[in-house]
Amino acid sequence: KGQEIVKVLYTNTDFEYLQSIDRDLKDITYDMDVSYSSNRYIEFNHKGVNKGAGLKKLANLLHIDIQDTIAIGDNYNDLSMIKDAGLGVGVQNAAPGIKPDCDYITMATCEEGAVCEVIEKFVLKGE
Repeated sequence: KGQEIVKVLYTNTDFEYLQSIDRDLKDITYDMDVSYSSNRYIEFNHKGVNKGAGLKKLANLLHIDIQDTIAIGDNYNDLSMIKDAGLGVGVQNAAPGIKPDCDYITMATCEEGAVCEVIEKFVLKGE
């Protein structure tokens, strides 16, 4: 009591059910960022609190053009940073719904070295 709520998470392994919660709460969550993660969570954050905003802030603090960033993700809570990055990457086993917004899909899954694949392909470029 008396403390600000920073984030609300609700868990259920039925993704369709989580989406129905999102639809049912639209009237009261219009000013929030709602996303999904780990194939079992629906996340409610303050508007503007998402990974994309975090990436932009980090790039600004480091004086890096956002176009010179790479974001790698596998689920809906990664989508804002994938869209905001210069190169947005989805891993092979990413949620199907985020893949159309990715610039590149790795051959590897998140358990098989997807980050290494991206570094070799786009940072080291075979060097």
